[in-house]
Amino acid sequence: MLRTRVTASILPTNPATCFSSAPCKPPRVVLSRSALRHPSSFQVRRFLLFSAATLGLSTMAKAENQEQPKDFAYVHLWVDSEGETHIKDAKMKGFELKKYAADPQFVKDDIEAPTKIVFTELAPGIEQDFHPCPEVQFVVCLAGAWKIKTTDGAERTMKAGEVLFQDDVEKSPAKKTPQHWSAVVGDQPCQQMVVQVGNRKPQVDKPGVL
Repeated sequence: MLRTRVTASILPTNPATCFSSAPCKPPRVVLSRSALRHPSSFQVRRFLLFSAATLGLSTMAKAENQEQPKDFAYVHLWVDSEGETHIKDAKMKGFELKKYAADPQFVKDDIEAPTKIVFTELAPGIEQDFHPCPEVQFVVCLAGAWKIKTTDGAERTMKAGEVLFQDDVEKSPAKKTPQHWSAVVGDQPCQQMVVQVGNRKPQVDKPGVL
């Protein structure tokens, strides 16, 4: 029977070779004339499945060659067992390489699901005296800037793009209710996105817990 050779240059001979630095050699896939006339034939289906699997492995290999995120920064307003509050510049840990939207990427999804999301704008001049936060929450500064101060005297200005994690809530297991002070910085409003994780238990003596 007359056979036709089809070569696909994007496919390696062995999918495992995608994980090496050596260039992948294209395979030679042999299809009969009958297979070309009938797209539903076993040979064509096998070819297509092999193509999809190999491209997926190639994409995964590129992602696996990347290192875990080292500079995924956030600010932690944490509480000690006495109820005093402190500020720590921290880095998130525990990322997992997996498919999320499309291609594999580093994902951290071990944080409790949000219970409420709030968008807020603080006008210039606003200054809030020491108070606990309403829930364990993330505060993402979207525009403008605001300053936080903890009971140990530390201060930090949060700018657009920066993330604060805080659990200085009334139900904290600390000996007293932890609190912080905050105020808008400059003459522009501060816009924030607040992501509350009310199902997460507040902790003490755990700086940089994420």
